[in-house]
Amino acid sequence: VYAVAFSPDGRVLAVGLTDNTVQLLDTQTGTAVGEPLTGHSGRVWSVCFSPDGKLLASGSDDKTIRLWDPQAGELVGELLTGHQNSVLSVCFSPDGHLLASGSEDRTVRLWDTKSRTLVREPLTGHGRGVNSVCFSPTGEVLASGSDDNTVRFWNTQTGAALGEPLSGHSASIWSVCLSPDGKLLASASVDKTIRLWNTETRALVGEPLTGHRDDVNSVCFSPDGKVLASGSNDGTVRLWDTRIPSS
Repeated sequence: VYAVAFSPDGRVLAVGLTDNTVQLLDTQTGTAVGEPLTGHSGRVWSVCFSPDGKLLASGSDDKTIRLWDPQAGELVGELLTGHQNSVLSVCFSPDGHLLASGSEDRTVRLWDTKSRTLVREPLTGHGRGVNSVCFSPTGEVLASGSDDNTVRFWNTQTGAALGEPLSGHSASIWSVCLSPDGKLLASASVDKTIRLWNTETRALVGEPLTGHRDDVNSVCFSPDGKVLASGSNDGTVRLWDTRIPSS
């Protein structure tokens, strides 16, 4: 299992699998909801529900993104194609009108979810693959984390890069997450640390969060933004108080 995502109502969990399928699970019973969603020809790296729960996006090693109707268990429209390598991350904007994708091909792409077409030319600037993308609460800014050890911010209306990349990690960034109020960005890295950044000043907040003994693969803020969860190759999940940066 490489990816999991809850539906907005919390009743369904989407799971991206190495057998190239997406399975939907009932969160109350743990049982499968319908047959697996099939069609990808490579492992599924990322899954994400639209804010209204009517669409499910999946990104795969086969270089494509698929949009599904999770209730009907069917593909919606044509595949989203154009990436030249594995699609590692997909994320819907808060209003559901855009879908962002990050790829091993070093680009970020923005798609119109109604027309299923690219909104503009691919966003370029990262020197290596893009592992994670995340929208701000307003949808006006997109953050991306890369194997080039940096985080970049993008204006979703113009596609322009915002400021200089956030640098400080000494290895690949696997996951980025913006806090619910949009004031903090968390980045998780192969360097075994998590960093918190002020999104306005782009400065590091406190010292890097240390304690994990191996790659940190994923970070996610709680709904109130007061707690950050992190998952690592060391087999542990850690919870951090974001109000008191730790060392």
